[in-house]
Amino acid sequence: MQAIILAAGMGKRLKELTSNATKCMVEVNGEMMIHKTLMHLEKLNLNKIVLVVGYEGQQLMDYVNSLGLKTPVEYVVNDVYDKTNNIYSLYLAKEYLLQDDTLLLESDLVYEEAVIRKLVDTPYPSLVLVDKFESWMDGTCITVDEDDNITSFVSKREFDFTKTDEYYKTVNLYKFSKNFSEKYYVPFLEAYCNAMGLNEYYEQVLKVLITLDDPGIKAKRLDENQRWYEIDDIQDLNIAESIFAPEKERTHL
Repeated sequence: MQAIILAAGMGKRLKELTSNATKCMVEVNGEMMIHKTLMHLEKLNLNKIVLVVGYEGQQLMDYVNSLGLKTPVEYVVNDVYDKTNNIYSLYLAKEYLLQDDTLLLESDLVYEEAVIRKLVDTPYPSLVLVDKFESWMDGTCITVDEDDNITSFVSKREFDFTKTDEYYKTVNLYKFSKNFSEKYYVPFLEAYCNAMGLNEYYEQVLKVLITLDDPGIKAKRLDENQRWYEIDDIQDLNIAESIFAPEKERTHL
């Protein structure tokens, strides 16, 4: 198994914190998001980590290389990070998807080790990790049936506030089996990019795939006590630092 981390974005909403560094190098309680992610991955004995870089990519590569990880790290460079979206970053790494089972991770997340363990240890060969929707969550939501089948992807345009009790938020941590990538994801990724362009999101490919009779991917719900947070702006960062504060500090929040 390998991991692919998408880390090409500019993170403009974090303002001065990303004026000279990429988004995943922002610190949460004194630790860079990318460092925390890599430390989680180091414990999994993966075959490799593939990092897709773009904005301030050389600085990020230099930092990762300085860590002396035992897991081999390879890099893919998105030179047009400012003109494309994350579907293109994943498109650039598509050959890796065909080589091995893959953990697909976005780099602007902070989460406990138990979260990534849930992704790895769940028996489904391909899955979307999800959490019950809460008001602070933004981005792709899905609905799930009692057998963990994904029944719909809910875009911002389709979002219905009267149905939030039915929604689950994608955590932006995924597991794709090599077979799933070969048979479904990569062919549909290529077709989608050709048809819709490169300024899209890779989740759109999954939205298409679940219309198939057997899309080959399931959803797995996080347990209530498994903490994670996605950081897009300064407010998110402040909330994440509260959630992941040391225990003695959290009790006084």
